[in-house]
Amino acid sequence: MTLVEGEYEFTCDECDGDGSVQVIQPPDDEDGGEATLGWGRCDDCFGDGRLLVNEVEAAEKIRWGQTPTRTPAAG
Repeated sequence: MTLVEGEYEFTCDECDGDGSVQVIQPPDDEDGGEATLGWGRCDDCFGDGRLLVNEVEAAEKIRWGQTPTRTPAAG
């Protein structure tokens, strides 16, 4: 499958487009308690909720069933 050269936008599959993921937070030194779950910024999309990839990476994502939310204009 040949795609048009340029950037393709996909929803981040790590955070499902939310921009945040659940992370384990270390215990507070004052409490001496247990680690807890919290929310942190997604490292894959840097909290943006979307990924911009070139046509080679886009072809791979499409092959695995993902659909781009934006494609480059055909030349």
